[in-house]
Amino acid sequence: MAGEGRNPNRRRFRRWSVSIPCAVTWDQQEVITGTISDISFDGALIRAERAPVEGIAVAVRFAFRDQGVHLQGRVTSEVIHTEEKDQEQILGVKFETSVERFWV
Repeated sequence: MAGEGRNPNRRRFRRWSVSIPCAVTWDQQEVITGTISDISFDGALIRAERAPVEGIAVAVRFAFRDQGVHLQGRVTSEVIHTEEKDQEQILGVKFETSVERFWV
């Protein structure tokens, strides 16, 4: 099987645990608000009430160091996580534009 023997935790960039409010837009009209729970230069894990389908192009907007950030990306995964009372979806987004330039 492809990918066997790889370390799934081995990533190209370091990931940071954060709690950053964000907006995710797709299809020019669908918008959800969520929270980025971890981020790297090339992707993020976002928690929201609902999520777009896997593989769709999305735009992620959030503020970092008093600066608005707008990134294009694709949803790379979607997992449903059930909490005690609420249901939330967790989506992984791989950015097509790196956030590295905002991180300095």
